[in-house]
Amino acid sequence: NPEIPLSAWSHVKEKNYGCGRVRDVSKFFATFGIHVLEKITEKGLCDFVVSGEMHGSFLQHLRPDGMGIDYTKINFRFHEKYS
Repeated sequence: NPEIPLSAWSHVKEKNYGCGRVRDVSKFFATFGIHVLEKITEKGLCDFVVSGEMHGSFLQHLRPDGMGIDYTKINFRFHEKYS
């Protein structure tokens, strides 16, 4: 939450459950149409996922180490295509 300073958050479990260091959080939010400051998400994200379109679009960008999607190769922004 950008309205609360990082120093006010508990960081005890951050190493175990954090976002990691491979993908920038802002890239993730932009990709999936999450607008943090406005506290809204784009409508239709579930349809994009359930239809299998997300799987088809992102599968080609699997990381060589098998650890998920390489978001540096994805230029997709959910809200540009579906809103």
